[in-house]
Amino acid sequence: MGSICQSHSCSIEYTTQLSTSVNFLKPIIDQHLEDEIMEESLSPLTDFEKEFTTTKSIIPKSPDVLQRSPLNSQTPNDSIVIQKFHITSDDFVKFRFQNYADSYLIERSLGSGSYGEVFIVRNKQTNQLRAMKQIKKQQSSLSKKSLREMEILSKLDHPFIVKAIEVFQDEQSYNMIIELLQGTDIQEDIQNNSKFTEDKAANIGYQLLLAISYIHNQDVVHRDIKPENILYQYNNGNTLIKLIDFGISTEIKKNRKLSSQLGSMYFMAPEIFSKDYGKQIDIWACGVTLFYMIHKRYPFMGRTNQEMKNAIKSGKLSFDKSISLELQALLNKMLQVNPNKRITAQQALQEDWFIKHKFISQINQQLIFKLINYHSTTLFEELIFSLITYYCQNCDDHGQAIQTFLFLDSDQDGLISKQEFKKSLNQLEINYSSQLIDDLYTTLNKHSDDTLTFKEFLAASVARDKIQTKKCQKICFQLIDYDQDGKISEQDFCHLMGKNHSNLWHVLNPSDNLYITEEEFYYMFKS
Repeated sequence: MGSICQSHSCSIEYTTQLSTSVNFLKPIIDQHLEDEIMEESLSPLTDFEKEFTTTKSIIPKSPDVLQRSPLNSQTPNDSIVIQKFHITSDDFVKFRFQNYADSYLIERSLGSGSYGEVFIVRNKQTNQLRAMKQIKKQQSSLSKKSLREMEILSKLDHPFIVKAIEVFQDEQSYNMIIELLQGTDIQEDIQNNSKFTEDKAANIGYQLLLAISYIHNQDVVHRDIKPENILYQYNNGNTLIKLIDFGISTEIKKNRKLSSQLGSMYFMAPEIFSKDYGKQIDIWACGVTLFYMIHKRYPFMGRTNQEMKNAIKSGKLSFDKSISLELQALLNKMLQVNPNKRITAQQALQEDWFIKHKFISQINQQLIFKLINYHSTTLFEELIFSLITYYCQNCDDHGQAIQTFLFLDSDQDGLISKQEFKKSLNQLEINYSSQLIDDLYTTLNKHSDDTLTFKEFLAASVARDKIQTKKCQKICFQLIDYDQDGKISEQDFCHLMGKNHSNLWHVLNPSDNLYITEEEFYYMFKS
């Protein structure tokens, strides 16, 4: 599931395929083992619901500060306010106690199963297509998993991880809105291609391990890595991927172990059967996936569950003769039975096989120059940048933005540190002022930790150009104008940002009119 913008500027057009999987070369065993999820691995639902319904106010209540810093005009106080307060998509309301039909129309079903049903839906305001996973509340264990998936996805921000938009809760169900990916899954691609080359497998494996390295650094374990859960972002020959289905993922703290037997058995690490495991199970599953891509068979086979378990616990691998020695070495390290000796995602990315089949980043230096020259913005601009990067993230030159981001993220942790950025500029022989870089991080980084997230990178390097296009401005207006009456009211604004952000409305609307017309909204871009 995911979303892709194929059009120019920010006009949204989509085509979608339902991926199908054909079983072949599989042992006759249960496809999916799943014990009850241990209570300790679940985040309390009340905490999640509280997080997305009571957000912190980010604007001081002092009237004199509000009057000095209107969003549609720049004053000497703007830079002071911006350094203290930022708007990002984290501030948008993502959990709504209302019927999804108020905001989305169902286009068609993508499929159903024990988890519920997945639909393609269209946003009534922007005409954008999304995926909606519907879980009935009567399926209590599934609804808990669904909420946990949304809770985890809402905290993740990486170019190779599916993006969650929002959740609607009504009396009958939870409805998760997720970006709608156009491309097929890797399973289907493997089945439809007579030969899956090592070069292609390395390209996909590299991106997958970057995503795993990132989530592990965020103390998240996926627990269901397999080809069906890796989708191409595009369906036009582009090989950028996204990792999906975080339904059985969980947060795991340092030195803590998990015990639930979850996931597809073909991809289970041996320590899962001992009910004592950690993040390294994802590396094992990545190794099985990589092996399967190249061999079109699983590394561990058995006619029964017990035979399969024994094969996995043995860790004995049989490679085809055509497999390169570098790949064999990597797979032996990823499919190491002892999890303490198993390679990490970050270590795997440095292996000879990936160096041999290097993932080539097509750097867009214009994006880097835009990043360097990013200056203090008004809160109105921050709001617009956040709307663009969150709701229109896959527009136009997004592919080049991803590759440029990966180049700047030299330590491959999914964040661009200030030191990494300066090192990359030196490598590209780009002249820069250290003060400019310091100002960039002071202005843009919400958490003041001298790192840039992917969405912050997009806001500074991509979104600024887009806000001058009328199409993008119109989309932003429609996203805020919830009741679609052609003007923005305080109620519309609070629907987007939450009632606790109502102070922002008075900054956005310093004249304190009852509403902002569409014409007035467009004029604010020129101020």
